[in-house]
Amino acid sequence: MTLNIGASGTIRPYAKYNSKADKWFAKGDGGDVEVARPTFVADFPNIATGWLRFREGQAPERVMDPSLDKAAPSQDEGFKRGFVVAVFSQKFFGGIAELSSASIHMCNAVREVYQAYTEQKDAHRGQLPVIVCTGSEAMKDKYGTNYKPKFEIAKWVDRPAELPDESPVDPKDVFKVEASSPRPQQGTPVSPPAAKPAADPLMETEF
Repeated sequence: MTLNIGASGTIRPYAKYNSKADKWFAKGDGGDVEVARPTFVADFPNIATGWLRFREGQAPERVMDPSLDKAAPSQDEGFKRGFVVAVFSQKFFGGIAELSSASIHMCNAVREVYQAYTEQKDAHRGQLPVIVCTGSEAMKDKYGTNYKPKFEIAKWVDRPAELPDESPVDPKDVFKVEASSPRPQQGTPVSPPAAKPAADPLMETEF
């Protein structure tokens, strides 16, 4: 399976990649703190995809997919396909962090390393991949030059005790699929509705 990618008001520990500047950042006491190219454990079994909209000074807006193989419907202008995944690195992120992005280059990089994860995971049951950012690749598009990080799976490890086995997104951010009423099967007789008793004119109201 490939990832279909190209809020909460709470500010959680985060990690992020600036594809325009080719720089990594983590949440510090006073805001973003630049970090070197990181190595981290990725909780790919619980990665979530969906529609994200980032606005300056605001918590990201999210409409997440019900599952990786069922996309939420397209959203308003400004929303882009993206992902949210929990990562762990004491050295680079100070522990658990939320990594999310709607950058097409970042999404493509994550999609590619996720594909490698799916191909190797059966040989490493119960373990998580350790991802290393080995560099970046300059990508020219209509917005100028941006950068796509290069990811590799360095090894596999047991799930860190600090990294819970749960979805990284709030349930309220997940798109809810409305359940449709079941249709009667063909060939199954359906009883007609029971006749209503005649109305008593003395009980009729004026409205």
